[in-house]
Amino acid sequence: MKPLAVASLFISTCMGAVVVVPSAASADISIQATCSRTVNVASSAYSTVDPIAMPSTGSTASSTSCGMAQGANSSAVGALQRALKYCYGAGITVDNDFGPATKSALVSAQKREGITADGVYGPQTRLSLTWRSVGNRCDKAANPIYT
Repeated sequence: MKPLAVASLFISTCMGAVVVVPSAASADISIQATCSRTVNVASSAYSTVDPIAMPSTGSTASSTSCGMAQGANSSAVGALQRALKYCYGAGITVDNDFGPATKSALVSAQKREGITADGVYGPQTRLSLTWRSVGNRCDKAANPIYT
């Protein structure tokens, strides 16, 4: 029997929420809470006419600085999966479950965007990804504004 490898972890806490991410995710270390829902934000190109549903912890654009990793299960994961599927061509199912296929698709998207490819969703990933809008467009949301 082979011994199990133990990965180093970084744990961040804020308002009672805990997000555990691999220590290699240094660019996303500012994760303060787990994304658990979505919020509509204005995209950079289409303003409030065609908002983007983004992962969040609350109902404002300021609540989009959150994190997710494999094992998460929420509508926030579904928003990420829609972006990966429709904007990056990932062959994944939108099922709100952050499993191995979602992690692999996220790593591919992170590589495509030239950021740390660790399969962990956090602020750097949020700002770098192209998102699926309510009107089925793919767009960046560099400066999200609550709609």
